[in-house]
Amino acid sequence: MPLFFFSVLFACSTEQTTETKSSATASNNILLSDAGAAPADIDASTVVATWDGGELTYVEGTKLVKGQIVQMKAEYMTSKYQTEKGSIEQTIMETILDAEVAKRGFSTKEELFKIEVEEKTAAPTPAEISTMYDQFRDRLQGMDLEQATPLIARQLVQQKQSERFQVYIEELKAAYNVQITLPYPEVPRMEVSADDDPFLGTDGAPIEIIQFAEFQCPYCGKAGEAIDQVLAAYPGKIKMVYRDFPLGFHDRAIPAAVAANCAGEQGKYWEMHKLLMSNQRALAEADLTGHATTLSLDMDQWNTCRQDPKQEAEVRKDMADGSAVGVTGTPAFFINGIMLSGALPFSEFKAIIDEELKNKG
Repeated sequence: MPLFFFSVLFACSTEQTTETKSSATASNNILLSDAGAAPADIDASTVVATWDGGELTYVEGTKLVKGQIVQMKAEYMTSKYQTEKGSIEQTIMETILDAEVAKRGFSTKEELFKIEVEEKTAAPTPAEISTMYDQFRDRLQGMDLEQATPLIARQLVQQKQSERFQVYIEELKAAYNVQITLPYPEVPRMEVSADDDPFLGTDGAPIEIIQFAEFQCPYCGKAGEAIDQVLAAYPGKIKMVYRDFPLGFHDRAIPAAVAANCAGEQGKYWEMHKLLMSNQRALAEADLTGHATTLSLDMDQWNTCRQDPKQEAEVRKDMADGSAVGVTGTPAFFINGIMLSGALPFSEFKAIIDEELKNKG
């Protein structure tokens, strides 16, 4: 039995579960890949249905799902590119490793790895073992620290060796001047309004990321890690806009969104945003009031604001705008109009942002 378990779900969805949706997307990608190319686009004016006295063009018949179609095309093209790039990188890695083995007079890659990976990997410290034990205590079936130490130490060694291997590969790529010139595909874009919603970063930045999310979805909270990395990695180049997309089965999502927006009326939107995302199971009325008190808000003004019907209307407008561009789950991101769905790692954002910045010169 594996010692640790990592979730494969990345988003809260209004439709099927993410696991089912991901499987369906993967199946579609396999079928499309077997065909060798993306499905050909149909001209917008092509007649796709007729009846006595009338006809329907493609653009008329698919307007209800325009956003979803664009999303599907973008997902296919991005997945295809990542698969192709992954194969290229794997081929390069094997080639330069073989070259390095020959250059240094080794017989096998294992001899090279022993010198460059195993011997350069530090043994786990007692503090590291203790920290991991505390983190995964509930998955260790009652073992105390002494009993669990060999298992945790082995896990940490494997983790550190994996990290060292990645560093070594990057060192080799630099030494051999590896350049990957595979063109990034022209991914379909959606026109997505930032409205007048709160943002982090720099207004007018070359990269505008519009996020649709909500406070009761755990994946929206998880996505904050990648958002922080993006803002730190590209100072002055990112405008990160937050728009509300409360899901129907999360009964506290709208009250939480209104609470944040009303905190924003007093200049403390992001402070409230952080509290809500960090305490997603504490969104009851008493919790919201507690958060407002913690932020030293004017409580009369805050409560009056929350009773204003315009506040909920604004939240629902965000959701309508998101639905119009194909959002069906949270979090969803549009990077200069290119859609990404789910609590994805920083690398997924980086690939698109780097390409966008390169194209902007």
